[in-house]
Amino acid sequence: MITNIRSLLHEQNYRLTQERKALLGLFSHANKARTPIQLHQAALGAGVGIGLTTVYRMLEVLTKIGLVSPFLLDGAVYYTYCTHSHHHHFICLDCHRVNDLFDCQQELSTPDGCVVEYHKLDLFGTCATFTRERFGEFN
Repeated sequence: MITNIRSLLHEQNYRLTQERKALLGLFSHANKARTPIQLHQAALGAGVGIGLTTVYRMLEVLTKIGLVSPFLLDGAVYYTYCTHSHHHHFICLDCHRVNDLFDCQQELSTPDGCVVEYHKLDLFGTCATFTRERFGEFN
């Protein structure tokens, strides 16, 4: 995985330093969407000396090469790490947990004369874990 990421970053004239590699490891194992500040704090907590500006730059490049997807939640931009090709997401609005969705509706209606080049579909709601915690089990 790191070899593929390294080559993708190299194509963008971006080096994979030890600090960036450590940050990428922390980020890729998170099952939640995170803000750049949360990622920076997690890195510092893990003993990775990386600046907040570097976190922002890395997220920008990772978004550009398709390894990260940004989402606007609660007025802030959150990011989730994506390793799979075409897929969609379910994002919990309460706990920010992200679930990858691989089922895809290929047939979408489009206005006459328009051609779809690609699509992105993300679903936002409340996850089952949060719903059970908040409302209890459903009968």
